[in-house]
Amino acid sequence: MKDTRADAKLKNLSEEDLEFLWIMRNPSDDGDKVKLEDVRVYCQNELGVTVSLSTLHEFYSWLSLKKRMEAAQARAEQTRMEMLKDSTISAADVERVAQAVFTAESLDAGNVAAYVALAKLRLQSRALDQDERRIELLEKKAAQADAATKVVGNADLSESEKAAKLREIFGA
Repeated sequence: MKDTRADAKLKNLSEEDLEFLWIMRNPSDDGDKVKLEDVRVYCQNELGVTVSLSTLHEFYSWLSLKKRMEAAQARAEQTRMEMLKDSTISAADVERVAQAVFTAESLDAGNVAAYVALAKLRLQSRALDQDERRIELLEKKAAQADAATKVVGNADLSESEKAAKLREIFGA
């Protein structure tokens, strides 16, 4: 059985432990930044996680990105909540603006990879919407074809009655 990697152990710590590790390296105001070596000792003694300095460095890069994405999501959610107060704005427009805020915040944080991923998701979403529309149109045409087949095959109707029903079916 494989041992769990140290960076995975760090990433799966409680939010409180993650926040404490963040504050150790990113103190507010005039606090002193804790050395990476001291954080390593803290992780081993207090959290029971043995890590290398390079693992800690990578972990802090990940934690910084996580913090920026959470902040971007919070700003997007704040925008969404503010816009929902205005009943003249549609839900779809609210979502588009909130997504734009998140995207802008992601780019501002220097996360081009997140922007590219979001752009790809938007394109996939647009393609799915188009596919849905195509399916709706195909289902409508199939229903019209079925109805037309019944009309054409109905021997009880005259040619003029069939023509009238077909115009009704196809909206002509």
